[in-house]
Amino acid sequence: MKRLLIFVLLLSPCLSFAQNMIVVDPTKKQVDSLQAVLRHTTNDTSQMEICRKLGGYFIERDNKLAAQYHNRVITLARKLKQSFWEAYASNELSYEAYENGDYPQSLNWANAGIRITESEDSERNLWRPEEFAKDGDPHKARLYLLALLHEKLGYLYLKTGDNVRCPASYFKAIKVAASVDDRIGLSFYNEDLGDYYLAANKLDSALYFTNKGLAYARISSYKLYEGGLLANLGQIYFRKGNYFLAKKYYIESIKANKEQSNERYLPRTYLLLAELYRTAEKSDSDIYYARMALKDFKTQGDLPNINEAYTAIYYAYRSRGQNDSAFFYLQRSKALGDSLHTTEKEKLGQYLSVGFNNQLKIQELEKEKIQVKTRNRTYVMLAGLAVVLLIAFILWRNNRQKQKANAVLASTLRDLRSTQSQLIQSAKMASLGELTAGIAHEIQNPLNFVNNFSDVNQEMLVELKTESAKPKTERDEQLEMELINDLIDNEQKINHHGKRADAIVKGMLQHSRTSSGQKEPTDLNALADEYLRLAYHGLRAKDKDFNVELATHFDEKLPKVNVIPQDIGRVLLNVVNNAFYAVQQKAKTAGNGYRPEVEISTAQQNGSIVVSVKDNGSGIPEAIRDKIMQPFFTTKPTGEGTGLGLSLSYDIVVKGHGGNINVDTKEGEFTKFTVTLPI
Repeated sequence: MKRLLIFVLLLSPCLSFAQNMIVVDPTKKQVDSLQAVLRHTTNDTSQMEICRKLGGYFIERDNKLAAQYHNRVITLARKLKQSFWEAYASNELSYEAYENGDYPQSLNWANAGIRITESEDSERNLWRPEEFAKDGDPHKARLYLLALLHEKLGYLYLKTGDNVRCPASYFKAIKVAASVDDRIGLSFYNEDLGDYYLAANKLDSALYFTNKGLAYARISSYKLYEGGLLANLGQIYFRKGNYFLAKKYYIESIKANKEQSNERYLPRTYLLLAELYRTAEKSDSDIYYARMALKDFKTQGDLPNINEAYTAIYYAYRSRGQNDSAFFYLQRSKALGDSLHTTEKEKLGQYLSVGFNNQLKIQELEKEKIQVKTRNRTYVMLAGLAVVLLIAFILWRNNRQKQKANAVLASTLRDLRSTQSQLIQSAKMASLGELTAGIAHEIQNPLNFVNNFSDVNQEMLVELKTESAKPKTERDEQLEMELINDLIDNEQKINHHGKRADAIVKGMLQHSRTSSGQKEPTDLNALADEYLRLAYHGLRAKDKDFNVELATHFDEKLPKVNVIPQDIGRVLLNVVNNAFYAVQQKAKTAGNGYRPEVEISTAQQNGSIVVSVKDNGSGIPEAIRDKIMQPFFTTKPTGEGTGLGLSLSYDIVVKGHGGNINVDTKEGEFTKFTVTLPI
């Protein structure tokens, strides 16, 4: 376990020597000064600040005293309406409850803190955010604390055997800490993951995260828990069978713990070193370090680790053949272990019962009901028989009514299916009509060129014939040559536009043939451009006054994608027609300053092809936004739409191609449909 102990001593005239001084771990003299100030100050803010610092100092030294200070912080924070510092104290109390084995209370405090820090409200009017964020950013301060609280949940899930939510909580803490470059926090949370994987004996993962934790600890210069990280590295190499590196890291851990006065980690390292010497059959060193660990654990009152030290000494004496001493420590270990096992079971049971108080109350009420039923069983049986007969009659009657209703429903369903088929066919015919109008307009242009140049050629041939009939002395050979050259140029243009018309017809036949349902590699840029032009010309054929500014933004590097081109073309036609209809309707009421615009674009994003159609029409009202994909829903006047276009488009994209279709709109400003297709 570890803590983020960043303390800023109180700005007080009584402590002018420490004004604005940031210290990582106050000295005993500074703590005495703070306690003296606390006894005499009546200012709530000053009291909260001092209690917070004293709680942080004692959290690894006197757990219960630390809890008293942090409970006082919560009372003062609520009085001062400083929810962030309430969450901070909740985090500390969660840790303290965990260390005391009170898992239910630890869970309650952690969840209380998370509820506060997940809300941005805790950033408002935050007093002294620089305590957590050096630059005084309240947002960063909140996220620092949120990461710590997720870490607390990870501890609890690890302790209670939840191997899914435990690493998930640590990874959440890492993600939040990384978002604000909290290097001290990243040291802690990577160490937590290293502990988790070490407990699971996944040594490579444990080594990776432990090394990351050590690197962050050294980068941040926060070395209070460097000894614990070094001890974990030693334990990893011990399990890998590399006793040389294991001993090296254990010795470095002892040195680091002594330098940082970390009395909690020091005896644990002694115990690990004792295990190493026992494995290497150096029993004297084994007993020495096991007794060192036992002495320190007894000083701390750490019963679980006292039990481990008893066990280590037992194995040391047994390996030397000193059975009397071995048996003595085995008895102590067994007695203490049985007591701890019973206590731990009770604590875990309490933890599992957190959040189930309401269920327990319900169970008590059920017991009372059972007692009442027992006293009145005879009456209940008679009443039950009457109820059974009544229910039988009601069921018989309901069954008759249900049969009649089913017959009516079947008839209605047949009528609905017939109507639906007719409407779908009408929608298809409407789309076909729009395509036909577009095709006609597309072909009309090259045909006009062919007809015009043919007429010109006829006139030029008559002129050429007249000139060639003249006597040789009167003929203008230069004119004849110009006429011939013009005829050749015109024939080339006729041939060009004839081929253009032929290509349009072939393309339309290709896209209008009966769909086989087979997907084929398709150039979505070409498909989108083609159906945009067809939709535009189809609408122009109906309304000669309609004008719109078209914009295309196609990704030239777009790969071909396997789709059913006829179906995707139908989707594009529906969406583009809706865009044209929207700008056409807005143009009728917006005035002369309005310029209708429709934009179509393609792009490749995250392994998918994205086709977007955007218009600057009137947008979609929020009240109907969730209904536009429903079958038969339409905003068009009766006779102008079936309400099936977007519904069918949704089925084609989502069900037929495994893609998605979304709409982004702002009423009165724009609508943007986005079709996403997997590559």
